[in-house]
Amino acid sequence: MLSDMDRKERTLAEFLTEIPLAPDVGPAWFHPVLQSLQFDLGDATRDGSIAAIPVTVTAPDLTLWERTLDAAAGTDQSGAQNAGRSLAADDFPKITYVDVIYVIKEHHHWHIVAGLGPRDQIVDLHREAIVDYHQYEFSKVVGTYRTMLADLDRFKFTGAAGLAARYRRELAAVQVVQAEVPAATAYAAKNVTLSDVAMHMSEERVPAIFGSITNTGDRALDSVQVAVTWYTGRGKNLKAVYTEKHPVVITPIEFTDFSLPVLPFVAGEQRPFGFILTVPVQIEQDAAPYVTVSAVTFTYSAAPLPRLASSKPQSSARGTEPQPAGIAVSKPTMAPSSAATPSAPAATQSPAREVAP
Repeated sequence: MLSDMDRKERTLAEFLTEIPLAPDVGPAWFHPVLQSLQFDLGDATRDGSIAAIPVTVTAPDLTLWERTLDAAAGTDQSGAQNAGRSLAADDFPKITYVDVIYVIKEHHHWHIVAGLGPRDQIVDLHREAIVDYHQYEFSKVVGTYRTMLADLDRFKFTGAAGLAARYRRELAAVQVVQAEVPAATAYAAKNVTLSDVAMHMSEERVPAIFGSITNTGDRALDSVQVAVTWYTGRGKNLKAVYTEKHPVVITPIEFTDFSLPVLPFVAGEQRPFGFILTVPVQIEQDAAPYVTVSAVTFTYSAAPLPRLASSKPQSSARGTEPQPAGIAVSKPTMAPSSAATPSAPAATQSPAREVAP
C-alpha cells in the first residue's frame, strides 16, 4: 500500500518498526496500545494525483500514563504490572489530535505517502534533542524543536501532523523547564544536599564516586546533575584544573515502554548515586576532587508524584574549614575489599575513607 518512493526506502521488517499513524512504542506494548487508539476519518480532498484524508486520533497520553502508573507502583515495583489492566479498562489519560493520511495515485492505484526519507531526518533530530535536553542545553533543544516543526509543516506525508502534535507538547514542557531554571538553581543551593560522598574503585577497576543525595525542600525534581571539580594547590594557590559533570537523577521526558523507572525526585527523598570518573589519570593523581550539585530541573508533568517511603533524610556532610565549594572527597589508598558498580547503593560499598572534614 506504500508509494513507490517509500517502498524503496524500507524493507518490510524495517517498515514494521515505524508504521505511520501507529503508536511509537516497543513490540511488547504495540498491540495493546494500538487497540486503545481510535481513528475517525474525515472527508478527503484531492489535488490532481494527490489526496489528503484528515483523521482525528484519540490515543493514550503515553508519557503521562507511564508517569502515573510508575508513581502508583512506587520504587519497589514497575507501573508495567498495571498497564495491561489500565488499557483493558479504558482507564488512562488520553490526547486527541488531527492527523492526515496522504495518498498518491500510481499505476492506477492509490498508495500511501509515508515520507520515510524526510521522516528519518526529523526523527534523528528528535533523538539529538532528547540527548541535549538531559544535558541541560535547553536553548539548543528549543531551536531543534522549532526546526522539526517547521519541517513537518513543510512536508506532506502521512503522520507528519501527528508527529508535530507530539513535538509541540514536548516543546511546551521544555519551555516550562527552561523558564524555571533560575528558580531551580536557587532551590538547589538551599535544598539539594550531598552526603556520604567518597571515592571507590568500580567493578571495572577504575575510580568512581559514590554517595547520597537528598531533596530537603518542597518541590519535586526531574533531574539532578553533580559536578566533580579537581583542584591543585592550597590556599591562595588553589586552582581548578578539571571539571566533569554527571547526572545522578534522570526522569525521562519521553515514553520508555516501562523499561526505566519514571519517578521524579520528590521532596524529602534520599537516593544513593554512583558514577565512574572521566578525569585523566595524571590529573586524578595530582589533584583533589570536590563534588557539588551543578544543575537541577523541576518536575513539569501533571502526573501524580510517587509517595515517599518512610525514612528520615540524612544530613549532608559539610566542610568547616575554608575550601572550594562542595564536598571534599578523599582518595582511596587501596581498592575496597568488595567492588561494585557505580549504580549500586553507596551503602553496599566497602568504604575507602570517609568524606574529608
